[in-house]
Amino acid sequence: MSTGTIIVWVLVGSTLQQAGAAETGGRSRYGIVEVARKWQLLRDGQPFYIKGAVGWEHFDVLRECGGNSVRTRASKRQLDRAQKYGLVAMAGLPVRGERNGMNWDDEGMVAEQRQRVLRAVEELKGHPALMLWAVGNELDWIPPGRPHSPRLWERLNELAVEIRKIDPDHPVLTVVGTGRFERKIQEMAKQCSGFDLLGINTYGDIDEVVGLAAKYWPKPFVIAEWGPTGHWQVPKTKWRVPIEQSSTEKARAVFDRYTTVIQPNRDRCLGSYVFLWGQKQETTHTWYGMFRDGMRTESVDVMQCLWTGSWPQNRAPAVLELSIEGFAAERQIYLEPGKTYSASVACYDSDYDELTFAWDIRPEVEIPANSYAGGGEKPAKPIPGLIADGHGPRVNFTAPSKDGPYRLFVQIRDGRGHAGYGNVAFYVRSW
Repeated sequence: MSTGTIIVWVLVGSTLQQAGAAETGGRSRYGIVEVARKWQLLRDGQPFYIKGAVGWEHFDVLRECGGNSVRTRASKRQLDRAQKYGLVAMAGLPVRGERNGMNWDDEGMVAEQRQRVLRAVEELKGHPALMLWAVGNELDWIPPGRPHSPRLWERLNELAVEIRKIDPDHPVLTVVGTGRFERKIQEMAKQCSGFDLLGINTYGDIDEVVGLAAKYWPKPFVIAEWGPTGHWQVPKTKWRVPIEQSSTEKARAVFDRYTTVIQPNRDRCLGSYVFLWGQKQETTHTWYGMFRDGMRTESVDVMQCLWTGSWPQNRAPAVLELSIEGFAAERQIYLEPGKTYSASVACYDSDYDELTFAWDIRPEVEIPANSYAGGGEKPAKPIPGLIADGHGPRVNFTAPSKDGPYRLFVQIRDGRGHAGYGNVAFYVRSW
Protein backbone atom coordinates (compact mmCIF):
# COMPACT_ATOMS: atom_id res chain seq x y z
CA MET A 1 0.00 0.00 0.00
CA SER A 2 1.34 3.43 -0.96
CA THR A 3 1.13 6.25 1.56
CA GLY A 4 0.90 9.99 1.30
CA THR A 5 -0.97 12.99 2.57
CA ILE A 6 -4.42 12.36 4.08
CA ILE A 7 -7.08 14.39 2.29
CA VAL A 8 -9.75 15.63 4.71
CA TRP A 9 -12.80 17.84 4.23
CA VAL A 10 -14.79 19.37 7.07
CA LEU A 11 -18.53 20.02 6.87
CA VAL A 12 -20.73 21.62 9.51
CA GLY A 13 -24.51 21.84 9.77
CA SER A 14 -25.83 19.47 7.07
CA THR A 15 -28.90 17.38 7.93
CA LEU A 16 -30.67 14.46 6.35
CA GLN A 17 -33.98 15.26 4.63
CA GLN A 18 -36.37 12.31 4.77
CA ALA A 19 -38.31 11.29 1.69
CA GLY A 20 -41.57 10.85 3.60
CA ALA A 21 -44.54 10.39 1.33
CA ALA A 22 -42.71 8.13 -1.11
CA GLU A 23 -42.14 5.68 1.74
CA THR A 24 -45.76 5.51 2.80
CA GLY A 25 -47.17 5.25 -0.71
CA GLY A 26 -49.26 8.40 -0.29
CA ARG A 27 -49.39 10.99 -3.06
CA SER A 28 -47.90 14.38 -2.20
CA ARG A 29 -48.61 17.82 -3.58
CA TYR A 30 -45.71 20.08 -4.41
CA GLY A 31 -45.63 23.82 -4.78
CA ILE A 32 -43.17 26.70 -4.85
CA VAL A 33 -43.52 29.82 -2.72
CA GLU A 34 -41.56 32.99 -2.16
CA VAL A 35 -41.36 34.29 1.40
CA ALA A 36 -39.26 37.32 2.32
CA ARG A 37 -37.39 37.08 -1.01
CA LYS A 38 -36.54 33.45 -0.37
CA TRP A 39 -37.90 30.69 -2.60
CA GLN A 40 -38.90 27.30 -1.21
CA LEU A 41 -40.14 24.04 -2.64
CA LEU A 42 -42.96 22.70 -0.48
CA ARG A 43 -44.22 19.16 -0.18
CA ASP A 44 -47.63 19.03 1.45
CA GLY A 45 -46.92 22.47 2.85
CA GLN A 46 -43.53 21.59 4.35
CA PRO A 47 -40.13 22.78 3.03
CA PHE A 48 -38.31 20.20 0.91
CA TYR A 49 -34.71 20.72 -0.18
CA ILE A 50 -33.57 18.52 -3.07
CA LYS A 51 -30.58 16.29 -2.35
CA GLY A 52 -30.49 14.40 -5.58
CA ALA A 53 -28.52 12.52 -8.20
CA VAL A 54 -28.93 11.83 -11.90
CA GLY A 55 -29.07 8.12 -12.53
CA TRP A 56 -30.93 4.88 -12.95
CA GLU A 57 -29.13 2.51 -10.58
CA HIS A 58 -27.84 2.20 -7.00
CA PHE A 59 -30.99 3.84 -5.60
CA ASP A 60 -30.43 1.98 -2.33
CA VAL A 61 -26.98 3.55 -1.95
CA LEU A 62 -28.38 6.97 -2.84
CA ARG A 63 -30.87 6.78 0.02
CA GLU A 64 -28.27 5.32 2.36
CA CYS A 65 -26.03 8.31 1.63
CA GLY A 66 -28.76 10.79 2.53
CA GLY A 67 -30.14 11.53 -0.93
CA ASN A 68 -33.86 12.10 -1.25
CA SER A 69 -34.43 12.48 -5.00
CA VAL A 70 -33.39 11.09 -8.35
CA ARG A 71 -33.49 12.64 -11.80
CA THR A 72 -34.62 9.96 -14.20
CA ARG A 73 -36.95 9.16 -17.09
CA ALA A 74 -40.70 9.62 -16.80
CA SER A 75 -41.64 5.96 -16.70
CA LYS A 76 -43.66 3.91 -14.25
CA ARG A 77 -40.78 1.48 -13.87
CA GLN A 78 -38.34 4.16 -12.79
CA LEU A 79 -40.86 5.87 -10.52
CA ASP A 80 -41.70 2.53 -8.92
CA ARG A 81 -38.00 1.95 -8.24
CA ALA A 82 -37.64 5.42 -6.74
CA GLN A 83 -40.64 4.79 -4.50
CA LYS A 84 -39.23 1.43 -3.41
CA TYR A 85 -36.15 3.15 -2.00
CA GLY A 86 -37.95 6.12 -0.44
CA LEU A 87 -36.97 8.64 -3.14
CA VAL A 88 -38.93 11.16 -5.16
CA ALA A 89 -38.20 12.00 -8.77
CA MET A 90 -37.67 14.76 -11.24
CA ALA A 91 -39.19 12.93 -14.19
CA GLY A 92 -37.87 13.69 -17.67
CA LEU A 93 -40.69 13.79 -20.23
CA PRO A 94 -40.09 12.46 -23.77
CA VAL A 95 -39.56 15.79 -25.54
CA ARG A 96 -37.54 15.54 -28.76
CA GLY A 97 -35.23 18.38 -29.79
CA GLU A 98 -33.84 19.63 -33.09
CA ARG A 99 -30.70 17.52 -32.74
CA ASN A 100 -33.04 14.51 -32.98
CA GLY A 101 -35.00 15.78 -35.97
CA MET A 102 -37.67 17.93 -34.32
CA ASN A 103 -39.00 20.87 -36.37
CA TRP A 104 -40.69 23.41 -34.14
CA ASP A 105 -42.33 25.06 -37.17
CA ASP A 106 -44.05 21.83 -38.23
CA GLU A 107 -47.50 21.96 -36.63
CA GLY A 108 -48.06 18.24 -37.17
CA MET A 109 -44.83 17.26 -35.42
CA VAL A 110 -45.50 19.68 -32.60
CA ALA A 111 -49.04 18.34 -32.10
CA GLU A 112 -47.91 14.72 -32.15
CA GLN A 113 -45.22 15.40 -29.58
CA ARG A 114 -47.61 17.36 -27.38
CA GLN A 115 -50.08 14.46 -27.36
CA ARG A 116 -47.33 11.98 -26.49
CA VAL A 117 -46.07 14.14 -23.62
CA LEU A 118 -49.50 14.88 -22.20
CA ARG A 119 -50.39 11.17 -22.29
CA ALA A 120 -47.36 10.50 -20.11
CA VAL A 121 -48.44 13.25 -17.71
CA GLU A 122 -51.97 11.82 -17.48
CA GLU A 123 -50.60 8.34 -16.87
CA LEU A 124 -48.06 9.23 -14.18
CA LYS A 125 -49.41 12.34 -12.43
CA GLY A 126 -50.79 10.31 -9.52
CA HIS A 127 -47.60 8.37 -8.82
CA PRO A 128 -46.43 8.90 -5.21
CA ALA A 129 -42.76 9.19 -6.22
CA LEU A 130 -43.36 12.03 -8.69
CA MET A 131 -42.10 15.47 -7.64
CA LEU A 132 -41.18 17.57 -10.71
CA TRP A 133 -41.78 17.38 -14.46
CA ALA A 134 -38.78 18.12 -16.69
CA VAL A 135 -39.75 19.16 -20.22
CA GLY A 136 -36.74 17.91 -22.13
CA ASN A 137 -33.00 18.29 -21.60
CA GLU A 138 -30.80 20.93 -23.29
CA LEU A 139 -33.22 21.25 -26.19
CA ASP A 140 -31.36 24.32 -27.46
CA TRP A 141 -28.24 22.20 -28.09
CA ILE A 142 -27.85 21.30 -31.75
CA PRO A 143 -24.69 20.73 -33.80
CA PRO A 144 -22.25 23.65 -33.35
CA GLY A 145 -22.65 26.46 -35.83
CA ARG A 146 -26.43 26.17 -36.08
CA PRO A 147 -28.77 28.35 -34.04
CA HIS A 148 -31.80 26.78 -32.41
CA SER A 149 -35.28 27.60 -33.69
CA PRO A 150 -36.50 31.06 -32.67
CA ARG A 151 -39.76 29.34 -31.66
CA LEU A 152 -38.13 26.96 -29.20
CA TRP A 153 -38.94 28.80 -25.97
CA GLU A 154 -42.44 29.64 -27.17
CA ARG A 155 -43.19 26.00 -27.93
CA LEU A 156 -41.79 24.75 -24.64
CA ASN A 157 -43.74 27.36 -22.73
CA GLU A 158 -46.97 26.26 -24.43
CA LEU A 159 -46.23 22.69 -23.37
CA ALA A 160 -45.57 23.75 -19.78
CA VAL A 161 -48.92 25.55 -19.63
CA GLU A 162 -50.74 22.44 -20.87
CA ILE A 163 -48.97 20.21 -18.35
CA ARG A 164 -49.94 22.51 -15.49
CA LYS A 165 -53.60 22.36 -16.55
CA ILE A 166 -53.55 18.57 -16.33
CA ASP A 167 -51.42 18.35 -13.21
CA PRO A 168 -51.32 21.38 -10.90
CA ASP A 169 -49.66 19.37 -8.10
CA HIS A 170 -46.19 18.97 -9.61
CA PRO A 171 -44.09 21.98 -10.74
CA VAL A 172 -42.77 22.06 -14.30
CA LEU A 173 -39.32 23.04 -15.57
CA THR A 174 -37.12 22.64 -18.59
CA VAL A 175 -33.40 21.91 -18.35
CA VAL A 176 -30.80 23.98 -20.21
CA GLY A 177 -27.04 23.83 -20.60
CA THR A 178 -24.71 26.77 -20.21
CA GLY A 179 -23.76 27.60 -23.80
CA ARG A 180 -24.49 31.28 -24.54
CA PHE A 181 -26.05 31.28 -21.12
CA GLU A 182 -26.41 35.01 -20.43
CA ARG A 183 -28.32 35.61 -23.66
CA LYS A 184 -30.30 32.39 -23.24
CA ILE A 185 -31.45 33.15 -19.71
CA GLN A 186 -32.68 36.59 -20.73
CA GLU A 187 -34.65 35.13 -23.63
CA MET A 188 -36.22 32.55 -21.34
CA ALA A 189 -37.12 35.11 -18.71
CA LYS A 190 -39.26 36.85 -21.35
CA GLN A 191 -40.75 33.81 -23.07
CA CYS A 192 -41.03 31.05 -20.45
CA SER A 193 -43.43 32.43 -17.85
CA GLY A 194 -45.36 29.14 -17.87
CA PHE A 195 -42.54 27.32 -16.09
CA ASP A 196 -42.46 27.18 -12.30
CA LEU A 197 -38.69 26.96 -12.12
CA LEU A 198 -35.64 26.34 -14.29
CA GLY A 199 -33.21 23.41 -14.44
CA ILE A 200 -29.55 24.12 -15.19
CA ASN A 201 -26.80 21.67 -16.21
CA THR A 202 -23.45 23.15 -15.24
CA TYR A 203 -19.94 21.92 -14.42
CA GLY A 204 -16.73 23.97 -14.22
CA ASP A 205 -18.66 27.21 -14.82
CA ILE A 206 -21.18 26.69 -12.01
CA ASP A 207 -20.22 29.82 -10.06
CA GLU A 208 -20.66 32.15 -13.05
CA VAL A 209 -23.84 30.44 -14.24
CA VAL A 210 -25.58 30.53 -10.87
CA GLY A 211 -24.78 34.24 -10.65
CA LEU A 212 -26.35 34.89 -14.05
CA ALA A 213 -29.43 32.82 -13.17
CA ALA A 214 -29.90 34.81 -9.97
CA LYS A 215 -29.53 38.05 -11.95
CA TYR A 216 -31.84 37.38 -14.91
CA TRP A 217 -34.20 34.50 -14.11
CA PRO A 218 -37.16 35.81 -12.04
CA LYS A 219 -38.07 32.47 -10.48
CA PRO A 220 -36.15 29.78 -8.56
CA PHE A 221 -33.95 27.15 -10.17
CA VAL A 222 -32.51 23.74 -9.51
CA ILE A 223 -29.04 22.57 -10.53
CA ALA A 224 -30.27 19.65 -12.63
CA GLU A 225 -26.82 18.23 -13.40
CA TRP A 226 -23.43 19.07 -11.95
CA GLY A 227 -20.21 17.39 -10.95
CA PRO A 228 -16.54 17.32 -11.97
CA THR A 229 -15.10 19.70 -14.52
CA GLY A 230 -16.42 18.92 -18.01
CA HIS A 231 -14.18 17.41 -20.66
CA TRP A 232 -14.58 20.58 -22.74
CA GLN A 233 -13.40 22.76 -19.83
CA VAL A 234 -10.07 21.18 -18.84
CA PRO A 235 -6.55 21.66 -20.23
CA LYS A 236 -5.69 19.60 -23.32
CA THR A 237 -2.63 17.76 -24.50
CA LYS A 238 -0.59 18.95 -27.47
CA TRP A 239 -2.62 16.55 -29.63
CA ARG A 240 -5.88 18.10 -28.35
CA VAL A 241 -7.37 15.49 -26.07
CA PRO A 242 -8.67 16.55 -22.63
CA ILE A 243 -6.67 15.78 -19.50
CA GLU A 244 -8.88 13.94 -17.02
CA GLN A 245 -8.80 14.60 -13.29
CA SER A 246 -8.23 11.74 -10.87
CA SER A 247 -11.08 10.46 -8.72
CA THR A 248 -9.69 12.48 -5.80
CA GLU A 249 -9.47 15.72 -7.80
CA LYS A 250 -13.07 15.21 -8.92
CA ALA A 251 -14.23 14.58 -5.36
CA ARG A 252 -12.54 17.78 -4.22
CA ALA A 253 -14.26 19.74 -7.01
CA VAL A 254 -17.63 18.24 -6.06
CA PHE A 255 -17.14 19.23 -2.42
CA ASP A 256 -16.03 22.76 -3.27
CA ARG A 257 -18.88 23.43 -5.72
CA TYR A 258 -21.54 22.23 -3.31
CA THR A 259 -20.22 24.18 -0.33
CA THR A 260 -19.25 27.40 -2.11
CA VAL A 261 -21.96 27.71 -4.77
CA ILE A 262 -24.98 25.43 -4.30
CA GLN A 263 -25.52 25.73 -0.56
CA PRO A 264 -24.89 29.51 -0.31
CA ASN A 265 -27.58 30.11 -2.95
CA ARG A 266 -30.44 28.32 -1.19
CA ASP A 267 -32.58 31.47 -1.36
CA ARG A 268 -32.95 30.85 -5.11
CA CYS A 269 -31.66 27.32 -5.65
CA LEU A 270 -34.10 24.60 -4.52
CA GLY A 271 -31.47 21.85 -4.58
CA SER A 272 -29.37 19.87 -7.01
CA TYR A 273 -28.72 16.57 -8.82
CA VAL A 274 -25.11 15.38 -8.89
CA PHE A 275 -23.95 13.59 -12.05
CA LEU A 276 -23.67 10.60 -12.49
CA TRP A 277 -24.98 8.09 -9.95
CA GLY A 278 -23.64 5.16 -11.94
CA GLN A 279 -21.13 5.03 -14.80
CA LYS A 280 -21.12 5.73 -18.53
CA GLN A 281 -18.92 6.27 -21.56
CA GLU A 282 -18.30 9.92 -22.41
CA THR A 283 -14.81 10.89 -23.58
CA THR A 284 -13.50 8.06 -21.38
CA HIS A 285 -15.23 5.26 -19.49
CA THR A 286 -14.32 6.97 -16.18
CA TRP A 287 -14.98 10.69 -16.66
CA TYR A 288 -18.47 11.15 -15.18
CA GLY A 289 -19.48 8.02 -13.27
CA MET A 290 -19.36 8.12 -9.47
CA PHE A 291 -19.12 4.32 -9.42
CA ARG A 292 -16.50 2.05 -10.97
CA ASP A 293 -17.59 -1.50 -11.74
CA GLY A 294 -20.21 -1.15 -8.99
CA MET A 295 -17.72 0.24 -6.45
CA ARG A 296 -18.14 3.63 -4.77
CA THR A 297 -15.60 6.35 -5.45
CA GLU A 298 -14.63 9.29 -3.24
CA SER A 299 -17.34 11.45 -4.83
CA VAL A 300 -19.99 9.16 -3.32
CA ASP A 301 -18.32 9.54 0.08
CA VAL A 302 -18.30 13.31 -0.35
CA MET A 303 -22.00 13.44 -1.18
CA GLN A 304 -22.82 11.37 1.90
CA CYS A 305 -20.91 13.87 4.01
CA LEU A 306 -22.59 16.83 2.34
CA TRP A 307 -26.09 15.35 2.67
CA THR A 308 -25.83 13.89 6.19
CA GLY A 309 -22.95 15.71 7.88
CA SER A 310 -21.05 12.43 8.45
CA TRP A 311 -18.47 10.52 6.46
CA PRO A 312 -19.12 6.82 5.79
CA GLN A 313 -17.52 4.35 8.20
CA ASN A 314 -15.23 3.10 5.44
CA ARG A 315 -13.98 5.45 2.73
CA ALA A 316 -12.66 5.08 -0.79
CA PRO A 317 -8.91 5.27 -1.44
CA ALA A 318 -7.45 8.64 -2.44
CA VAL A 319 -5.28 9.06 -5.54
CA LEU A 320 -2.50 11.53 -4.84
CA GLU A 321 -0.37 11.35 -7.99
CA LEU A 322 -0.17 9.32 -11.17
CA SER A 323 2.69 9.67 -13.62
CA ILE A 324 4.84 8.05 -16.28
CA GLU A 325 8.37 8.29 -14.96
CA GLY A 326 10.61 10.76 -16.76
CA PHE A 327 7.75 12.95 -18.01
CA ALA A 328 6.88 15.99 -15.91
CA ALA A 329 4.72 17.85 -18.44
CA GLU A 330 1.41 16.00 -18.71
CA ARG A 331 0.44 17.91 -21.85
CA GLN A 332 3.23 16.42 -23.95
CA ILE A 333 4.03 12.82 -23.13
CA TYR A 334 5.41 11.30 -26.34
CA LEU A 335 6.55 7.66 -26.24
CA GLU A 336 8.41 5.52 -28.75
CA PRO A 337 6.59 2.46 -30.12
CA GLY A 338 7.66 -0.83 -28.51
CA LYS A 339 9.86 0.84 -25.89
CA THR A 340 9.54 -0.02 -22.18
CA TYR A 341 8.53 2.66 -19.65
CA SER A 342 7.60 2.80 -15.96
CA ALA A 343 4.56 4.35 -14.29
CA SER A 344 3.51 4.71 -10.66
CA VAL A 345 0.59 5.87 -8.57
CA ALA A 346 0.78 7.37 -5.09
CA CYS A 347 -2.38 6.68 -3.13
CA TYR A 348 -3.73 6.49 0.39
CA ASP A 349 -6.46 4.64 2.24
CA SER A 350 -7.60 6.32 5.47
CA ASP A 351 -8.90 2.98 6.82
CA TYR A 352 -5.58 1.22 6.14
CA ASP A 353 -7.32 -1.35 3.97
CA GLU A 354 -5.06 -3.47 1.80
CA LEU A 355 -5.11 -2.00 -1.69
CA THR A 356 -4.99 -3.84 -5.00
CA PHE A 357 -4.25 -2.33 -8.39
CA ALA A 358 -5.47 -2.90 -11.93
CA TRP A 359 -3.64 -1.24 -14.84
CA ASP A 360 -4.41 -1.20 -18.54
CA ILE A 361 -3.65 0.75 -21.71
CA ARG A 362 -6.40 1.74 -24.14
CA PRO A 363 -6.47 3.75 -27.36
CA GLU A 364 -8.10 7.15 -27.22
CA VAL A 365 -11.84 6.89 -27.90
CA GLU A 366 -12.95 8.10 -31.30
CA ILE A 367 -15.60 10.80 -30.85
CA PRO A 368 -18.22 10.82 -33.64
CA ALA A 369 -18.91 14.14 -35.36
CA ASN A 370 -21.60 16.11 -33.50
CA SER A 371 -21.69 13.54 -30.68
CA TYR A 372 -23.91 14.61 -27.80
CA ALA A 373 -23.36 13.42 -24.21
CA GLY A 374 -21.35 10.42 -25.32
CA GLY A 375 -23.86 9.32 -27.94
CA GLY A 376 -22.30 6.97 -30.48
CA GLU A 377 -19.07 6.58 -28.50
CA LYS A 378 -17.71 3.07 -28.08
CA PRO A 379 -15.63 2.38 -24.96
CA ALA A 380 -12.03 1.60 -25.80
CA LYS A 381 -10.89 -1.92 -25.01
CA PRO A 382 -7.65 -2.63 -23.13
CA ILE A 383 -4.74 -3.67 -25.33
CA PRO A 384 -3.44 -7.04 -24.08
CA GLY A 385 0.20 -7.91 -23.55
CA LEU A 386 1.55 -4.42 -22.82
CA ILE A 387 1.71 -4.69 -19.01
CA ALA A 388 3.48 -7.74 -17.62
CA ASP A 389 2.50 -7.35 -13.97
CA GLY A 390 -0.19 -4.74 -13.30
CA HIS A 391 -1.00 -5.58 -9.67
CA GLY A 392 1.12 -3.08 -7.74
CA PRO A 393 1.45 0.69 -7.42
CA ARG A 394 4.35 0.69 -9.90
CA VAL A 395 4.40 -1.03 -13.30
CA ASN A 396 6.59 -1.42 -16.33
CA PHE A 397 4.79 -1.32 -19.65
CA THR A 398 5.54 -1.46 -23.33
CA ALA A 399 4.30 1.38 -25.51
CA PRO A 400 1.91 0.23 -28.29
CA SER A 401 3.51 -0.49 -31.66
CA LYS A 402 1.10 1.72 -33.60
CA ASP A 403 1.46 5.50 -33.63
CA GLY A 404 -1.43 7.43 -32.12
CA PRO A 405 -3.08 8.63 -28.86
CA TYR A 406 -3.54 6.34 -25.87
CA ARG A 407 -4.26 6.44 -22.14
CA LEU A 408 -2.75 4.48 -19.26
CA PHE A 409 -5.46 3.72 -16.68
CA VAL A 410 -5.18 2.55 -13.09
CA GLN A 411 -7.92 1.46 -10.68
CA ILE A 412 -7.19 1.15 -6.94
CA ARG A 413 -9.51 -1.08 -4.90
CA ASP A 414 -9.76 -1.40 -1.15
CA GLY A 415 -11.58 -4.74 -1.03
CA ARG A 416 -14.47 -3.07 0.80
CA GLY A 417 -16.52 -1.95 -2.19
CA HIS A 418 -14.62 1.25 -2.96
CA ALA A 419 -12.28 2.35 -5.74
CA GLY A 420 -10.07 5.22 -6.82
CA TYR A 421 -8.81 5.79 -10.34
CA GLY A 422 -6.86 7.96 -12.75
CA ASN A 423 -5.33 7.98 -16.20
CA VAL A 424 -2.45 9.53 -18.10
CA ALA A 425 -2.78 10.48 -21.77
CA PHE A 426 0.23 9.80 -24.00
CA TYR A 427 1.05 9.73 -27.71
CA VAL A 428 3.07 7.05 -29.44
CA ARG A 429 5.22 8.60 -32.14
CA SER A 430 7.93 7.07 -34.29
CA TRP A 431 11.08 9.15 -34.08
